[in-house]
Amino acid sequence: MMQLHLPRIIISAILYLAVCFGAIWLINPQSLVNFVGPSAALISGLLLIWGITPLIAVLLVSPLLAVGLGYYFHLDANLSVMTIAVLAIILQGCWTKQLVYRFIHYKEWLTSRKQLFFFILRIGPIASLVSASSVLVIAMLDNQVMTGTFFYTFVNTWSTSMLAAVFFIPLLLLIKNAERFKLTKRLFVSFTSILGGLAILLLLKTSQHEQQDYRQALFNQSKTEVERLVLAEVDDVVNNINSLAALFKAREKVSLTEFNLFSEGILEQGSSVRALEWAPIVPFADRAGFEQESRKALKKDFAIIELLANGNTIPAQSRTQYAPLYYIYPQYNNQEALGLDVYSNPTHILSMQVVVNSKAVIASAPITLVQDELAKPGMLFSKAVFLPPEVNELASNEAQQKLSIIKEGKLLGFVVAVAQFDSFFEQLAQQKEQEVSFFIQDVSGSQPLSLFGQAFPTVNRHVDTITIEVFSRLWQIDIAEKQPWFSQAKSWQAWAVLIGGTFGAVLFQMLVLMMAAYSSELGQQVDIKTRALILAKESSEQKSLAKSNFLQSLNKELRVPLLAVKAFVEQLKKKGINNKQVTGISHAGSNVALLLDTMMDLSNIESGKITAKEDCFDFYGFLQRTESLLKASNAYEGKSIFFLIDESVPHYLNSDELYIQKLLNALIESAHHLLKVDSLRLSVKLHKHKLADTSLFFTLSPLNPASTNSTNLTNSNEQTFHAQSHDDLTADSTALAMAIKYSQLLGGDTSLGALSSGAGVLNASIRVTISSSEQQEIQQGLIFDLMS
Repeated sequence: MMQLHLPRIIISAILYLAVCFGAIWLINPQSLVNFVGPSAALISGLLLIWGITPLIAVLLVSPLLAVGLGYYFHLDANLSVMTIAVLAIILQGCWTKQLVYRFIHYKEWLTSRKQLFFFILRIGPIASLVSASSVLVIAMLDNQVMTGTFFYTFVNTWSTSMLAAVFFIPLLLLIKNAERFKLTKRLFVSFTSILGGLAILLLLKTSQHEQQDYRQALFNQSKTEVERLVLAEVDDVVNNINSLAALFKAREKVSLTEFNLFSEGILEQGSSVRALEWAPIVPFADRAGFEQESRKALKKDFAIIELLANGNTIPAQSRTQYAPLYYIYPQYNNQEALGLDVYSNPTHILSMQVVVNSKAVIASAPITLVQDELAKPGMLFSKAVFLPPEVNELASNEAQQKLSIIKEGKLLGFVVAVAQFDSFFEQLAQQKEQEVSFFIQDVSGSQPLSLFGQAFPTVNRHVDTITIEVFSRLWQIDIAEKQPWFSQAKSWQAWAVLIGGTFGAVLFQMLVLMMAAYSSELGQQVDIKTRALILAKESSEQKSLAKSNFLQSLNKELRVPLLAVKAFVEQLKKKGINNKQVTGISHAGSNVALLLDTMMDLSNIESGKITAKEDCFDFYGFLQRTESLLKASNAYEGKSIFFLIDESVPHYLNSDELYIQKLLNALIESAHHLLKVDSLRLSVKLHKHKLADTSLFFTLSPLNPASTNSTNLTNSNEQTFHAQSHDDLTADSTALAMAIKYSQLLGGDTSLGALSSGAGVLNASIRVTISSSEQQEIQQGLIFDLMS
């Protein structure tokens, strides 16, 4: 028993792994839910033919499957996911076996179209609900999402499981030959089903590629849009700094009022710039005078301070020069920063010497601003402002060059913009809420600093990373689809292909199998009809045998007294008694003997004891002899017949001469009785069917239909004549019944008709063969020998 189960376990395990990996590879996007439906259909089919063995294989190789999915496809097939998947596969297999047990056990799933319909309905749409329901839980665990709709996941899994079951299980049963179909029929159904399955797979695969390409295009569009908007916002901040720097560079002295008006004009509402600041260069010698003058200009206490590492501020220590924040717009909520020496900024945040050396805008690392009560992360964008060169037209060239160098090298101060991008990022996130999620970090240093957002799930989503340079800083934007693929809204084309392709494939497979089922139905009906015909034939043979036995017994019983009567008549004749009564008795005995012979011929023909011969004979000589016998017969006194032979009739034919003669005798007797004439014309014609197979026609009609009224059929007689059937005529005329039987024995038929003149005709046909030259020579030689 173990020797039988071990190969089945190995085969089931190989098929299970192949279907699982194939489903993950073929179905895009790759997800853990993809293998549940097809593998459940596979195990259902194997369970129907092998029992519990495939379930053991599933339990044994599922850990190996989990490792393979993680290694090759980078899917997190954890314990909970695999447990639910294995339970769903086993449950669907057991439920399928329970649903179709009667169909498989009694081998009736393909015996009729009705049985096939209910069989397909149970193994496909009904059983597949198990795997389709279980993947909803697996999808939530795999995608790390507990909200949203997973209806597409349900329909997609239900579709794949149903298609796999509808195409695989019938093929498996046909291979097993449970219904004992012929090899040709099984090959036809299998080949057609495989071609149909491949066509549907190609259609669905093409649709998947189109959907994923469209999805990728939408994601790339959102990614490009996010990058463009971020760079545009940063450029807007830098443009504000450059505008303010141009003001100080163009004017020798800028008042606070002018600074506020200018800043108010360039600082748009909703901008990410929190404040614009001006920090002039103050030499150490001018510190006291600058502080005193600033108190008067700003009308508040002003002193140059510096920032400590702990965030506290103290009076600035002695140094060569200072760059205190002198103008701030707006001052409201930013007053604490007045007088702060920007040279005291930590160098890892923003080195002012780097700003001086670059002569361009420099961005700082994210920091918590002193003046920001909400402690949101912000950034400093700073630019050094140099005194523009002054050129004196009367001075010499050398003097102009020296003056230009001196003036260009003088540093006036720093323009600083305090920027907070949280509002902009939040608006951007709301704008792209239904499309993508993004997480922005400053990765200029060894440790990334968060600017906006947080880490998000990336399973079953398109994910990409954008790195942009923001004025000496590097920003990294991690962007991903907002929702996993199965939760995203699908176009009507995707739904149409999924639903239409599924039902179309099931209908195609059902039509293919219904042809085989219809063939089975026809076979059953043929068997029933054949058995009925056999029984009817046996019954007919029994009746015919009983009839033949009865006629034979009756013939024997009647011939004994008939012989006695015949002997008695002969004795009377020997004694010289030969009067009218004796002659009548003799004729009556002869008629009774002839009737008995006719009855025996009829019985033998019906029972098949008599068969026609295929002897070669002189047909023209036969007709002459027949005509002579008729004219010499006593029964033919007062009557006449004229033989009319067509030129197409050959002299020699192959047939049974004896039964042709009996046929002619019966026809002539019937014609006199039915046509009610004494003068007849017998027309003989030949019709060729094939090279040697021909039909011979005998037509009996009145010799002169218009001679007397007695030879014409009246209207009432004509109607009666046409209304008579063969059975009625047989009952009226024994001779006609014999003619019909003889013509049937010779491969022809007998029928009644009417001429255009209204006269009746009697037709008979027989099948003959034209004699070959060799047969004619042999027959002529026999006749010559007899004459010699």
